[in-house]
Amino acid sequence: MTKAISIGAPAKVRFAMIDGLRGVAALAVFLFHCNEGQQLTSLMAAAPAWVEWTIHRGHLGIAIFFVLSGFVIAHSLRGVAVTFPLVGRFLLRRSVRLDPPYWFAIALTIAMAAVSAHFIQAKEPLSISIGQLVAHVFYLQEVLGYREIGPIFWTLCQEVQFYLIYALLLAVTRNDPALNMQGRATAVGIAVAALISLLWPLGIVTWEPWRGSFLPLWHCFLLGAGAYWTWQYPRMAVYYFSYVAILVLSAAVRMDDVTLASVLTAVALWYATTTGGIYRWLNWRWLQFLGLISYSLYLTHNPVSGALFRIGYDLTGRSALTEAFWWVVVILGCILFSAGMWWLIERPSLALAKRIKLERRANSDMKKTASPASLVPESRAR
Repeated sequence: MTKAISIGAPAKVRFAMIDGLRGVAALAVFLFHCNEGQQLTSLMAAAPAWVEWTIHRGHLGIAIFFVLSGFVIAHSLRGVAVTFPLVGRFLLRRSVRLDPPYWFAIALTIAMAAVSAHFIQAKEPLSISIGQLVAHVFYLQEVLGYREIGPIFWTLCQEVQFYLIYALLLAVTRNDPALNMQGRATAVGIAVAALISLLWPLGIVTWEPWRGSFLPLWHCFLLGAGAYWTWQYPRMAVYYFSYVAILVLSAAVRMDDVTLASVLTAVALWYATTTGGIYRWLNWRWLQFLGLISYSLYLTHNPVSGALFRIGYDLTGRSALTEAFWWVVVILGCILFSAGMWWLIERPSLALAKRIKLERRANSDMKKTASPASLVPESRAR
């Protein structure tokens, strides 16, 4: 089997670039929602046009998360022969890691909405049915057609589908880590999945097979997974970059900024693996800290920032100056809240998830690569 390239790997390996990008993505989505929630109207009117233009594109942080997820899930399953029982353990491990912070964020959103309705006249209370709540608990609200309780929860529905389908793909094709490219059947299976994923960004298919389907965004995840596979198996490069080229041309013609952001992230990851930058780049302490707490920040920034902005504007009124002041306060407040949430909820769930073991690595050479770190990394924050 072709050995992984580990240029510049430190003695204690960690994907610093992945953690840094997670911090960037979480902060971008946070700032985007501050603006979209009409919390910064006076400030944006007074600021140069490029400031609002940049913040308005913060939603592309979600595309970055999807690519990072593909890269890291591919890494997490890189050295195991995936069987159907292992798929079950893998999903259980992801569930233990994802669920407690997510469930807390649901409860927080509902509680903050109730408090807001109590104190703000003419504000309708958040009406939630039992079915809607249960659907959210199991990441099924998109599939079952329920209204989202929070504006970012839909992305978790996509992530869970990505995890499930990718793991099942490896199991169905009976991947063998001892073989080049995990075996012919697996290589063909990945190629077929990539070809199917092109139908949506190319505009060939415009409908969803089911509500909340992962397929329109499947290419984002596969770009990240493909970057990892191309690192591990350099012979894949010609196929991977053909896939990338098709998506770039499609994104340019269709003005698809989500696909373009995904491609740029994936190519940057691949390049970083070839230079050792995957271990070193974006390794600033403040950005690594944001990466550590990024899952909590991503899940809770909307209810927490909404409450803080409301309190602040009630105290001072609104102008460009006061909005700038409270924006800084809100950013710091949300980071502080997320740090506490990470310590109290994420850290224990991470420790519990680590106790759910997959099979031993089939190839000892693969142990030389870095430990997992993803949108919901097993080694650190999410």
